[in-house]
Amino acid sequence: MKTGGYAMGEVSQETRVYPASDAPRFPTESSRLSAVCAGLALAMLWASQAFSQTPGREQRKERRQTATESYPKLSLQLQNPLARVLVLPTVFEFAQGGGPMDNGESFRVGFEPRIPFSLNENWHLISLSRVAWVTQENIVEGRQEGLSDFTQTFFFSPDRSLGAGLYWGLGPTFVFPTASPDLLGARQFSVGPSVGIFMQRKPWTAGFIFNHVWSVAGTKTAPAVNVTTLQPLVAYTAPTSTTFLLQSRVNYIWQAEEWVVPVEVGIRQLTLIAGRPVQWGVGLSYFADSAVNTPEWGATFRLSFALKSPRQAAQP
Repeated sequence: MKTGGYAMGEVSQETRVYPASDAPRFPTESSRLSAVCAGLALAMLWASQAFSQTPGREQRKERRQTATESYPKLSLQLQNPLARVLVLPTVFEFAQGGGPMDNGESFRVGFEPRIPFSLNENWHLISLSRVAWVTQENIVEGRQEGLSDFTQTFFFSPDRSLGAGLYWGLGPTFVFPTASPDLLGARQFSVGPSVGIFMQRKPWTAGFIFNHVWSVAGTKTAPAVNVTTLQPLVAYTAPTSTTFLLQSRVNYIWQAEEWVVPVEVGIRQLTLIAGRPVQWGVGLSYFADSAVNTPEWGATFRLSFALKSPRQAAQP
């Protein structure tokens, strides 16, 4: 729920906060933004080669098969935010549209580590973090580049499921005003409750994360934060550890009475790099209903490094 830069489904409200005539001016460097966008396109092209008819196709197939045999549950666990697997995802996101003239562009390199902790034999704590380096142009007047706000969620989750592969977690979400420049963030410290519920019955994963945050401290001149977020997901994982998914990150901005409704379709593949399990993925997003300053469409490339992946780990 950023107010300046935006990720897939995140909120951008900055034109309501800073009129164009009052916004700080930044030098326009469209060539640099175009370069990072081209890098994203090349990364997605590289990923697509995993399915192409090239001389290395057999080697890639062998790596995928070895990853599937060695880590038979990992593809499912990577789709479930409540799964007790240490994962370091890096997400490259490009978004087109938005801004006063609907010609905005944004490129983000996001870091979203998932770190599980065992509290005792019955309960676990799962840490979900989210922060990004943002480059954007024409979202507000000029160009901005810098760090986004930092979002931290903790889920307390029981060791046993509710039955039928149903798992749940409950805990707080904190949003820290770490953005620099200020146009990339809300300039408010926000907090609120989060709940996650996911069902995993091979080959399906389905569930959602729900949270609501209010601002409780921050810059007095910045607008208050009051945003509800719902993140539903449905994913099918094939026997080849290829996952097809449909997901969203719906935001409702209460003060403005505005919705942000992106719909993302994607594909992800588990493989091995240097003998370690890595999942890459690509996705396309369309914003079905958007508030002021949000994009029209976006593309994503993701690399998820599973650092702690027990070969026979229990679900989730």
